[in-house]
Amino acid sequence: MYNINLIRKQIVPAGQKHVMFSVISFSALIYVLTTLGVIFFSAANFRMIDIYASEVDKLEEDLSVLYPGTPTEDELQTMIGRVQPDLREIRTLIDQRVDHSILMERVAACVPEDVWLISVRVTERPVAGGARKRHKASGSFHGIALEGKVVADVERGGAIVREFATALEDDPELSIHIAEARCVETGLQEVGGKNVLGFEIMCPYK
Repeated sequence: MYNINLIRKQIVPAGQKHVMFSVISFSALIYVLTTLGVIFFSAANFRMIDIYASEVDKLEEDLSVLYPGTPTEDELQTMIGRVQPDLREIRTLIDQRVDHSILMERVAACVPEDVWLISVRVTERPVAGGARKRHKASGSFHGIALEGKVVADVERGGAIVREFATALEDDPELSIHIAEARCVETGLQEVGGKNVLGFEIMCPYK
């Protein structure tokens, strides 16, 4: 048996048609507004790009006036080659400064009782090559030079100074850098009713 539907398609009520039209109209409005927003922001972005590009061009023009001539790649390589030795020397000076601070700390730790230092001089270590030859030729001292006084007579003061020099030589950190500690007594004088012995200690680098 066959069922044949001879009733025509159901007609959409007028109220529902109005709702569907409103939904479609609202969706179309959202689409139009979204499209306009995209167009607006795209135009704004292009405008900002143009502004930035013009500013960059202006900056390049100003720089070309202040610094005429742009260096080529070869010129830049030459400039870098000139700067490299200076950079290496700066690194060496920084390393020496760190070494100096460590050496000063170790010297201070070795100072015995009744001794005060008037001068502590830590010179730069000679570098390899021509600089070392120039330093050697000049006869200048490179190492740790100490000058101080000890509250004691000549005999006891001399023993304290020699103990101080031995402590400098035996210090684990200082012994890496200095070869020996040579001490010299510079004279006895009376200060405030007490005997004070002056001394100098020279610790050359290895």
